[in-house]
Amino acid sequence: MYRGVTIDDRATMDMDDAIWVDAAEDGSWKVRVMVADVARAAQPRSKLDGIAMARVETRYFARGSSPMLPRRLSEEKLSLWPGEPKSVLVVDIDLDERLNVLDTRLSMGTMESEARLSYSDVPLILSDAGHPQHSLIETARRLAQGLLMVRRNRGALVYYDVNTGWVTGEEGTLKKLKSREDTIGYVIIQELMILANMAVAEYAVKNDVPILFRNHTARSAAPEREELMKLLESAAVVPAERLATIRRTTSLMFNRAEYGASILGHFGLNLGVYTHFTSPIRRYADLVNHQQLRAHIMGKPLPYSKENISGIAAHINRKLIEYDEARSEYMKKKADRMAEEAIQAGQIEGVGDKEFEHITKLLIRGGEDCPEAYHGAFLSRLASGKMPLLCAGLVLTQAPAGERWTGLKAALLERLAKEPNLAVTVFNLAQQISGWPMPSYDITGTHLAFTARATVQLDGKSYESGEFKDASKKGAMQRASVGLLASILGLPVPAMAPPRLAQPAPVNAEIAINTSKDPIVALQEYGQANKLPLPSYSFSMDGPPNKPLITCTCVFNSITATGQASSKQRAKRRAAKAVIDILLGLQ
Repeated sequence: MYRGVTIDDRATMDMDDAIWVDAAEDGSWKVRVMVADVARAAQPRSKLDGIAMARVETRYFARGSSPMLPRRLSEEKLSLWPGEPKSVLVVDIDLDERLNVLDTRLSMGTMESEARLSYSDVPLILSDAGHPQHSLIETARRLAQGLLMVRRNRGALVYYDVNTGWVTGEEGTLKKLKSREDTIGYVIIQELMILANMAVAEYAVKNDVPILFRNHTARSAAPEREELMKLLESAAVVPAERLATIRRTTSLMFNRAEYGASILGHFGLNLGVYTHFTSPIRRYADLVNHQQLRAHIMGKPLPYSKENISGIAAHINRKLIEYDEARSEYMKKKADRMAEEAIQAGQIEGVGDKEFEHITKLLIRGGEDCPEAYHGAFLSRLASGKMPLLCAGLVLTQAPAGERWTGLKAALLERLAKEPNLAVTVFNLAQQISGWPMPSYDITGTHLAFTARATVQLDGKSYESGEFKDASKKGAMQRASVGLLASILGLPVPAMAPPRLAQPAPVNAEIAINTSKDPIVALQEYGQANKLPLPSYSFSMDGPPNKPLITCTCVFNSITATGQASSKQRAKRRAAKAVIDILLGLQ
């Protein structure tokens, strides 16, 4: 009789996996993952197997679930309830001190769960040395954190924030747990299940057993893994309104994870081979893999050929897409209904960003002028600096004619005049949501001043910004972008702060600049030696979240120069170097 405990969400009724972990004095580990023997009840091509195949997975809703298997099985007979001996498929994994897999063994047996734990129980157990499961959970925690670090060092897109409850799933997409207290328990189960699924996939390959592999690939536009990790980690510090943009950006970088009979690898986990095995009560893919590997363990003929597996994979993938499309349509209709209710009640001021976005879209689709309640709520958000950029982009690029809409467009232009860098972001949004082409820029000038003119073709009509000057090329482009938006909207260009134009300054012949030093240090020392005001630096960020472009503006004496890079320090160094070059007459 095997020992184990289950760790799930508090509301979970279909517990299909249990764990046990032992740590040896030499640093090695023994991991046992026990999974409900669902294939014993749902044998290949049986009536029960047909029910599971038709449903593909258990679907969870805000108020309940639609189980893949009948509840009398999924929540009672098969579920690993404490004190009830249950038939299980056992995955035994031996790890060395560096957490390399030494051996994987699959077998069948019986397990009696010692405890049904929830994610939120784990922190309390870890803090109570007298708890019956303290030793096991503490050992599992140490192993899970080690596995997490190994995966991260190997390049997996893994991120957990115990302070906020933001975590990544297998594909590297961000999601928020119901409670941040759930994070440690989630980490333990996630890491051990990934380990088990990976080990089972490798076992199947080595033993030539056809199974459903879980494949995940990246799109050609995806950046390097290092940049993706920086993007995911930025979730801990970015404002809440930018988090949605990060999630949307990462989702666009990956292809949909799918099942297949052939190995394509898993990009999010950075694994050559991966499968799903640990949730046969909830997922048909796991059940099929159990049916295959159970037959292999028992020395019986395999129920499915590779061709059969390929057909099953196509069915599951198609069904999951249908579910997602239906859910997306349902959520869209629900959001529209809630937005309509808020509009009719005039209760727009206090809604969240997501609701405000839906209200904006609904009003724009309506084709009429926006109501006073929306007009006031929009201006209030704009004044407080809490206007979601997507809503600003929607109003600027899609809002119909109307006095109040026009007033909001003018107010947005005024805001962009104060922060011209946002105008470029608006054009990026317009390209995504409205199909606008990006503007082209004609830039002339020297290090003392740059002049930019922006043009764009929309619906067969040409729009032009006029000429805008600034001390940097980037600044001139940003100002021209504001002017171009005003031209497209048929509104006057709002007044912008006068540009700071660089003025040449002579070098003190007696005290030269030490060009062998870091430019930041050299410029500071030069200013101190010549009793000049120290240089000042300011920063702005542009570009997509995964590839930010930092612009540093350095003002020294009467000279203004800029530097650009992917980090603040490099941008600052380049800006200081640009000032030094002007001082030395090299620009």
